[in-house]
Amino acid sequence: MTQNTELTTARLIIRTPRESDVNDIYALMADAETALSTGFRPMTDPSEAEGKIRRGMAGGLMFAIAEKTAPGRVAGVFEVAPHTTKTASGERLNYEICYFLGREARGKGYMTEVVGRMKDYLFGERGADSLTIAVLPRNDASRRVALKNGFAYERLDKRCGMTFRDELVDLESYTLSREEYLNPGSATAKEHVETVERQKWISDGGILYPIPGSATLLPCPDRGVFRIHEDGRTKRLGLEKIDDSFTFSFKVYDLDCEDIMKRVIKVWTSAQAASSVKNLGVIFNGLKGTGKTIAAKLLCNRTGLPVIVVSRPMEGLLEFVQSLCFECAILIDEAEKTFAEERDMLLKMIDGVYNSKRKLYILTTNKLAVDENLLGRPGRIRYIKEFANLPAKAVSEVIDDNLDNPALKDGILKLVDTLEISTIDILKAIIDECNIMGEVPADTTLNIPKAKYKVRVISFDDLDDNLHAELRGYITDRLAPGETVEEWLMAAAGTGEDKKTRRNKDEIEERFDCTVDIQTQPSASLCLYPGLRLRYGTISSVPDAHGFFTLETDWNDGTCLCCAGSSMGKPSLYRGSLF
Repeated sequence: MTQNTELTTARLIIRTPRESDVNDIYALMADAETALSTGFRPMTDPSEAEGKIRRGMAGGLMFAIAEKTAPGRVAGVFEVAPHTTKTASGERLNYEICYFLGREARGKGYMTEVVGRMKDYLFGERGADSLTIAVLPRNDASRRVALKNGFAYERLDKRCGMTFRDELVDLESYTLSREEYLNPGSATAKEHVETVERQKWISDGGILYPIPGSATLLPCPDRGVFRIHEDGRTKRLGLEKIDDSFTFSFKVYDLDCEDIMKRVIKVWTSAQAASSVKNLGVIFNGLKGTGKTIAAKLLCNRTGLPVIVVSRPMEGLLEFVQSLCFECAILIDEAEKTFAEERDMLLKMIDGVYNSKRKLYILTTNKLAVDENLLGRPGRIRYIKEFANLPAKAVSEVIDDNLDNPALKDGILKLVDTLEISTIDILKAIIDECNIMGEVPADTTLNIPKAKYKVRVISFDDLDDNLHAELRGYITDRLAPGETVEEWLMAAAGTGEDKKTRRNKDEIEERFDCTVDIQTQPSASLCLYPGLRLRYGTISSVPDAHGFFTLETDWNDGTCLCCAGSSMGKPSLYRGSLF
């Protein structure tokens, strides 16, 4: 259900929620008194409302209630949860109903109007066979709404519910069948329905375990952060809730990742994606301290999905994750280490061939060495976001927030400007040194990654090892006296119109089936020698007269043919930026 819905009563509008409703819905669902009487856990951050609205927009399971006199302000929320059960006469579709109003909208009969209109909609347009309202015994107002709308008391389940204060409570169930709806006042006998849903959950010592069978137990886990628990004796896997969402005890600075987050959420909630069981994958890659894990946790919060944290491979993990019967985010931090010995398991999980419901995989990596079968495969990993140097704005804000003596800021900026890479940890270490010593540390004393020079490096990526010598000879045979390899690669090739756009670089890529990449990289030395670390590997051979050398790469334990480029000089991370 993806289209926008708008229904009306005499005084109210009942519609699909909008992104502009975030603040109103957060205010309603952050109210502890409303949460206690209705049964939900109060929100603690507006991002939770964001995620809830997106799910409501995509699934047609949430509606905003507004007064006609104030259509832009949300006065209440109405939610439905569909459940299909099998009976002797076939499948039956039941909708569980939940509703509440803000304090200012209560006592006016609004909710009786809403439930009356939603009855017509759910039976008439959504094909419901029955509707159910679960009421906490203390909630007299909700019980009156159910009875006024023709719902009949069905049963009392003792101590089967739990409030956000961890109180065990009873639940009263009120139901209305299609037959009773079409023939109000008739005494239709209620059919005994034995549920045979694919998956239920039971709590055992705080751990949620999925079990087969027809028992009415716990619903699937709702929002929150869960880790996978392995029973030490039986090896049974379950879910242990560790928090309602990811929280941060520190200020989160600009990570330059807003665009990728919006893109991931838009694709995940799109009609095309929501109608399939295909997983969506994203990798946040970068060195420690560049913010990739924080960004991954922020994305988890903003999706509004339950989050399953996978910290290690374990027996039965693949089957367990694929069998989860609810949509969720799977967070794997430092995936290249977590699945270093179990890469096949990771690939099969992300493929999700036997998925019960689709999953959003969010991986963080310190280097793009998870598996070559993830790279260049958007069906598995759709997006890769690289976290490198801190944005200039973030550097300035970190200094302003933590530096005791503002007069030292310019000196810190000059030091940071010569680093190989800047991270929060490195920047705070420099600031701490300033606060303790009263001066900017000399760049030769503090243990920070200094890049004294920058070098131009040409790499011939994906070139077969057997073609290294042939490619070197092909280029060197065509160099003019005094011409560098980089100059020749960028020179025009071909004739006529083709000469305007085609370069020797293009010819090399076609002839040798490789990719020519030219980058400026930080280096501790202007002289390239075996053992020198560059950004993506370690030099393994002495450069020849034309600058050709080999590099042992970090990402696939292979050898890459490279060549020194035309320019070298002093490095600068931020020169000419916001400072």
